[in-house]
Amino acid sequence: MLVRHRLSNASEQPSKVRGRPFQPGNPGRPPGSKNKTTRLVEQLVEGDAEKLSRKMLELAKAGNVRCLEYCLDRLLPKRSGRSLDIQLPPIKNVHDVVLAMAAITTAVSNGSLTAEEASHLVNLLDRYDRAITTSDFAIRLEKLESRMKKKF
Repeated sequence: MLVRHRLSNASEQPSKVRGRPFQPGNPGRPPGSKNKTTRLVEQLVEGDAEKLSRKMLELAKAGNVRCLEYCLDRLLPKRSGRSLDIQLPPIKNVHDVVLAMAAITTAVSNGSLTAEEASHLVNLLDRYDRAITTSDFAIRLEKLESRMKKKF
């Protein structure tokens, strides 16, 4: 059961605001901007990036576990999930989504997919279904508008 407590009037609301709010019209920090420390480190490493990379590889090959870990993390990043071995039918229209959902349900029943993996696939199919439906509506609307223009 979810219980929510509301403050009865404005005077009971917390007065402290975390951080400093932006002034109206101020969008905040621009995307991609870097702080001073990051810029300084980039300037220091700028000419020696290749040398540092080679040294890191040498240390990793020599058995430095931390360097080896770092190199492997960069070369083989951790995957967030496993690849799924499921055969879905080609989806060309909304009706094909139902067939794909049936294939997913069968895979869960067989134990080749977990419920969580199936949920991700169903969400993917739902978005695909929306895209197909939106596209179909746009095509139908264009046809109706062109018919209306011909009549008038």
